[in-house]
Amino acid sequence: MRSLKLIIAGFAITLGIVNTAVASPISFNLTAPDSRIGAINSTYAMQYNYEKEDLGLAVTGWSYGIKTTTTKSCKKTNRKGECTQWKTTTTTSLNEAIEQDYVGKWDGLGVEKADTPNHAVDNEAGDYDMHLLSFDELVKLTTLDIGWYQNDSDISILAFNGTSFTPSSLLGKKWQDLIGNGWELVGNYYNVDTGPNNGAVNQGGVVSQYWLVGAYNLNFGNTFSGPNVNKTSGDDYYKLKGVTVERPLVKVPEPSALLLLGLSLLGLSIARRRTA
Repeated sequence: MRSLKLIIAGFAITLGIVNTAVASPISFNLTAPDSRIGAINSTYAMQYNYEKEDLGLAVTGWSYGIKTTTTKSCKKTNRKGECTQWKTTTTTSLNEAIEQDYVGKWDGLGVEKADTPNHAVDNEAGDYDMHLLSFDELVKLTTLDIGWYQNDSDISILAFNGTSFTPSSLLGKKWQDLIGNGWELVGNYYNVDTGPNNGAVNQGGVVSQYWLVGAYNLNFGNTFSGPNVNKTSGDDYYKLKGVTVERPLVKVPEPSALLLLGLSLLGLSIARRRTA
């Protein structure tokens, strides 16, 4: 009888181990990369790479580009009305097509090689900047750590839920083109990790391998979620200093569970024979 009790207890412990696995948070300090790709100086590179607890992360920067237009007009004419002196005017405007840009590293990561504060992640004049966080496996994003910021740090987060993804698939698209085409809105969040607010995001527990995190993007709607509710007006400027993720819990496949049950029943049969 004592053997039977031990077997049952062992079986219960085994099932307990299977059913109570807990995911440990993994935090990345983005100011301390392991390597860089496409570096042009000590600050800027096309990609920053990290590894923590056998989990790889690559960070790249994406934003809208600039369109240059040149026009030519007559500045001076002769008596015949013929132009003798031309004036050339060059203007720039926003080109609503996503392109890859440099990532800069200070007290956190920014996007674009520009003067302060536009080398931060910002949404000034509708030029929305986002970091693409590419992990080498599925993870649940849980927390953002903000370094430097100015004015505000409202943030939009998208997660990829399609079947396959390459960064080049972002090129030339508008931000609003992504929703429903392999990407889903995880949420818009007010003043993340600034003032009294914390850095918690993704309260719905979305899991993905690829994440877009950037300054609040009106193209993703004006519905906000999460505990950070102190919205302020004006443009957002911030630098992303760290992220925390969790590996999703993996349940034991049904065949393995059946194997455990079979082994336990076998042990029970042997114990009965010995006590017979």
